Amino acid sequence: MTFLLTLLMTFILVLIALMVFMRFGTPYYQLKKHNVVTLLHMVVEGQASENDWQVFLGMPIRHNDRLEAVRVQCCEISDREYIGGSSLLTAKGIDEIRLLLAELEGEEE
Repeated sequence: MTFLLTLLMTFILVLIALMVFMRFGTPYYQLKKHNVVTLLHMVVEGQASENDWQVFLGMPIRHNDRLEAVRVQCCEISDREYIGGSSLLTAKGIDEIRLLLAELEGEEE
């Protein structure tokens, strides 16, 4: 009898856990255009941290092809112009980010 009760309780607990996971799902973060624009402004103004920059560069944006293209361009700029520290990029790199930012801001969503 104890075995059956334990088996039933285990089944109920697993069922509840599955229902919770199905209802709430796995948390995820999707970058939106305004997030990318804000980050690029911070880079241009020298306010972005290395962590902010590296997380952006290292996280593929699968839900938006245009933002992924911007991220890839930023990766290429960073590969050439990264110096670290408070400004992150050389003056040439900052200028390239500024142009990319202006292009991105000029596009409709």
